[in-house]
Amino acid sequence: MLIWPALWNGYPLVFADTGTYLGQALIGYAGWDRPPFYSLFIHGLHWRLSLWPVVIGQGLIMAHLLHLVLRVQRQPGPVPLVVTSAALAMLSGLPFVTTQIMPDLFTGVVVLCIWLLAFQWGALSRRERIYLLLLSSLAVVVHQSHVPLAIGLAGLATLLIGLRRGPVPALRGLGRMLAPTALAVMALIAINGVAHRALSISPFGSVFLATRLIFDDTGRAYLDRHCPDIGYRICAVRDQIGTGTEHNLFLWTLTGPLYTELGGPKAWAPEAKAIVRGVLAENPGGVLLDAMRNTLHQLVTMASGDGLEPWRSQPGPEPIIARYFPSEHEAYLASRQQMGELYAFVHGLTPLHLAIFCLGLVAIGLRRRWSLSELGLVALLLAALIGNAAITGGLSGPADRYQARLLWLSLFVAMIVLLPRLRAATGQGGSKLAGAGGTG
Repeated sequence: MLIWPALWNGYPLVFADTGTYLGQALIGYAGWDRPPFYSLFIHGLHWRLSLWPVVIGQGLIMAHLLHLVLRVQRQPGPVPLVVTSAALAMLSGLPFVTTQIMPDLFTGVVVLCIWLLAFQWGALSRRERIYLLLLSSLAVVVHQSHVPLAIGLAGLATLLIGLRRGPVPALRGLGRMLAPTALAVMALIAINGVAHRALSISPFGSVFLATRLIFDDTGRAYLDRHCPDIGYRICAVRDQIGTGTEHNLFLWTLTGPLYTELGGPKAWAPEAKAIVRGVLAENPGGVLLDAMRNTLHQLVTMASGDGLEPWRSQPGPEPIIARYFPSEHEAYLASRQQMGELYAFVHGLTPLHLAIFCLGLVAIGLRRRWSLSELGLVALLLAALIGNAAITGGLSGPADRYQARLLWLSLFVAMIVLLPRLRAATGQGGSKLAGAGGTG
């Protein structure tokens, strides 16, 4: 049920960046803009044979994670999982995230893993604990934005545990939650040290931040005041830089000034760092206001289907698929997405997905009595929505897909904390699991 869009489409869903994520492991390089770990993960599933195992693997990971959450909340067995999956498949955008060859699925995985590590550790077996720690590490390392998100969620969970149970359980929980993030950070630093000779989580992150500042009032005003005296190369191409959301054109258009005049992102990174330092030193308040404005913009910028338009030739994954998966090239071209049918269909579901998202939040708000684990789940949901908006929209730039990848959590959390306890058809194991469900 969680992978039905790929079956209906006739091929796994792709995005413009899918080609990069496939190519890093296939060709053997580390991109400047994203770590190679998701590429390595999906390579372990497709082995240059087919992209279908990637979709199936991501669907199984999500289905099993939903099962774990339901089980520790005293809803074990196949019936609650089937009912929950059916609701998510019909009413939310989760299946479209699950079936896309992108790491967006793992944003929601980060949230649920942090919750399980913080509030349901005692309800998990030893093997499940090891698996959860490994899954959390994978979820964090596949996207740089997941590092601050995981740290922020861990901090909030620690605070909640500390207020209810005291400092010792809180610190133990913090250690469990931060261990995967620490492992992910070490992996990111190591790969960047080898590939880019920079001991950094994001050696070229300044390119994104400088671009965001320039397309905001603060960065543009800084350049207006100091160009050409500061001698930055970007001063010569300032008139070619637009405003608003066109920052993506600046970052990704190969015929644009970033690549033709500034030498590309890697070459421009030192200058970008200098611009960020200059703007922050001169107008920190303005930078903060711009970040808050972009965060608020991102909070209300969400639509299903963003990026699901046809991707023929460049940019897009077609050259990689044609080269490394030639037996699937015809299926790729014949898919509903590449025929231009998928985007309109999914985009038309946006009102439904937004309505369910809002209804989920309203339903959660009607709850009056909370256990610590339920309170933690709701708090992490709200914090993830705000934190994701601040990290992606506030620091890079608002996009529909950034927030849409979390909308499904509202319905899932509402079902977890509000619906009557669902029982497996056989009823086996209910009392035993119920006794373990609320420990932490």
